[in-house]
Amino acid sequence: MHETPCSANYSNGNLTQVPKNLSDKLNVLILDHNEIQKIENNTFSNLKLLIELTINNNKLEILESKAFIGLTSLKTLKMSGNNLDFSAYTPILFSFIAKISFLDISRNLNFSKYAIQSNNYPDKALGVLVNLETLAIDLGPKPVFGKGFKKMDKLKVLEFDNCKVEVLKYSTFMNFNWGIEYLHMNKCQHFVKAEEDTLKYFPNLKVLDLSETYMHPIQAFQLLKPLLNRTMERINFHHVNDESITNNSTYSFEVNITKEMVKYIQTMCVEVLDISKNNIVDFEDGSLLTFNRPECLLNISLSENRFSLFHAHRLKNIKQFFNRAQNLMKFEYSYIPLSFVNYSHIAVKNLTNITEERVITLPSSIKEVHMSHVYHSGQPVLWKIPPNASIKCFDVSFCVTVDQATASNGSVIEYLDVTGVDSRVVFDKIQLYPLFKLKTLVMKNTNLYITNKNQKNIFTFISGTEKLDISNNFLWKLPSDIFENMTRLTNLDLSNNLFRAVPLAITRIANLKELDLSKNLLTNINSTFQEFFDVLYAKHGVFKLHLDYNALVCDCTNYDFIRWLHKTNKTNFTFDANGYKCLLHNSTETNTNIAAVHFKELFAGCNNGLWLKAGICLILTFIAIFFPFTLIYSFRWRISFYLYKRFRHTLEKGIDVKFKYDVFVYYPESDLSWIKYILMPELERKWGLKMCIEHRDFPVGRPIADTFADCIEQSRHIIFIVTSAFKNDIWGQYAVERAKYHHFSQNLQKIIVITKGINMEEIPHELAVLWKDLALIAWPDDNDKDLENVWNKLRLWLFLNH
Repeated sequence: MHETPCSANYSNGNLTQVPKNLSDKLNVLILDHNEIQKIENNTFSNLKLLIELTINNNKLEILESKAFIGLTSLKTLKMSGNNLDFSAYTPILFSFIAKISFLDISRNLNFSKYAIQSNNYPDKALGVLVNLETLAIDLGPKPVFGKGFKKMDKLKVLEFDNCKVEVLKYSTFMNFNWGIEYLHMNKCQHFVKAEEDTLKYFPNLKVLDLSETYMHPIQAFQLLKPLLNRTMERINFHHVNDESITNNSTYSFEVNITKEMVKYIQTMCVEVLDISKNNIVDFEDGSLLTFNRPECLLNISLSENRFSLFHAHRLKNIKQFFNRAQNLMKFEYSYIPLSFVNYSHIAVKNLTNITEERVITLPSSIKEVHMSHVYHSGQPVLWKIPPNASIKCFDVSFCVTVDQATASNGSVIEYLDVTGVDSRVVFDKIQLYPLFKLKTLVMKNTNLYITNKNQKNIFTFISGTEKLDISNNFLWKLPSDIFENMTRLTNLDLSNNLFRAVPLAITRIANLKELDLSKNLLTNINSTFQEFFDVLYAKHGVFKLHLDYNALVCDCTNYDFIRWLHKTNKTNFTFDANGYKCLLHNSTETNTNIAAVHFKELFAGCNNGLWLKAGICLILTFIAIFFPFTLIYSFRWRISFYLYKRFRHTLEKGIDVKFKYDVFVYYPESDLSWIKYILMPELERKWGLKMCIEHRDFPVGRPIADTFADCIEQSRHIIFIVTSAFKNDIWGQYAVERAKYHHFSQNLQKIIVITKGINMEEIPHELAVLWKDLALIAWPDDNDKDLENVWNKLRLWLFLNH
């Protein structure tokens, strides 16, 4: 129980009755989520100052006639979620609280009792509440509202929360006063048959909310007949169509909007219109997006339907709509499944090739654009943001249709979400430069590792951005100056990437306040970054660091990191309060908090080896003095070769050596289908690598030995698919010899062996001699749970030197 001088909260107290001896000074009394079944006479007789009484979600069944006596100041009464039927309400009961303006008695009725007969509402009892402004009540299958409701002439808001209505007749609401402005009838999920003049008695209606009331769009639009030419704040027809009702009605689940259907709403002045999730598959020219007064619209939602805006008359209609809706502030067109997703799709068309009829210009008044998960194929459209637009949110995540866009000079976007849109499209095809006032940029799942590899600094056009999310992008390194121009950046999300160490680029972010490095491959935070984060905390007085789900290690090499975590976890310098999982030297899993508590036990021997290190240093010094020439002479060729490799690597980096292929793959004939249908789609289509394989890339008529030699020489890496038949494969042995030659004397960077169906000891001798230079993968079965880890390991090896 929580009590203040003016309020008392007895929620979740397992009470079976209202507490006795309550303070007579209470203004608010809350008794929610208890076991109260009955309110007796005079229970509240001393609470003359009580303004609000809440008894939601109890087991109320009985209200004695004088239960509310004494509540002379009560304005709000809430009794939803109980077991009160209409017989519980009497004129005497409500006569003691006739001044209330808000009454909620919804979610009380057991509709099984009213399945057949008409539901006569207690109009005489409710008619006593002449000052009532808001009434929330259940709506039975066949409601009958008596003449007593006419007495509630101040009623403005009518809410039907728990709804089982089956029929809405012309006369259903005839006894309500004409002053009703807000009608909410939600979640009536049996098919509702409605006569078109049902709303005749609500001529002053401002808000009509029928969301998730299954009456079909045809009936929903027909209900607007009595509101012809009226002005309304909101019409909500979200999910008024459902497949469950079309089996028992004459209506089709697939909806084609006609001019006849929308003839009433076209005459109205509506500020907010929601017709989302209705399985609308098409609309006639001049119907859905054509209004007599489009300047009234502020928000419109067309989401979760199945019609395209990018073809034929629909494209013309949306262009006309945006041109005329000069006050439109919010446009929603999300989750539109127009075609299958093609992840390899990259927009390559030039903006100049798009004709004027396929250019969609948003209105300058627009503030929010939500076009997420729109899967569109076919001719592209160009979305144009006018020069004087100031957009707070532009969400085009997983939106295939936004493959071409341009922002005019002078336009402003504060929040941009391009998650799921390939980064090559974002930086090359969507002309949003510059966006100096962009505060938040979200670029998750955008294949940023490809763009990051090909461009030096990809964020020069968002120097004013404060929050940047580039998680889930397979990033393992970043250019040191990538954030150099982002002087206002305070929040950076690098989670779900492949970082083995904190990127050095972080040190260029002077105003960083929150960094998310969770779900990477970090083993620790080195002392340089520990000091840097301490400086940021001292500078700003706050810093948040997220390190969950990394490969942290709690051993002697990281004892300073564990101690730093424990010391630094204080007010406004935030880590996970439960610590982070880490591995001890014996591979036992613990967490950093436990390691810090038992610091002396776990790390006691970390400094004991200093004397041993000193002795080893002396011995090494001795050896270095007396045996340098012997060592140099003994390993002269290896030293020369190492220096040559280092020099060649530096030279290659400087002159940017080009390879024709990223990887050469040698495979037995029996594995051709695995190469074509498993390996090639992953490496070429998803990872963007260029493969060289015999059956596709070897020229006809040329000696095969020369072709093998040239292709291996022109490839950055080589992959051998080794099966039990490899030892008898003459060309396989030849390919190994060429690989050895090019690896030791040319440019071949990685030799990767993928074994399939053989043990380690069965690896051919030709490859075994290269053991130190091999990257070995034992390929699992297709349904093996480790398959994803194997793919990630292969990606890591190919890209580290790519």
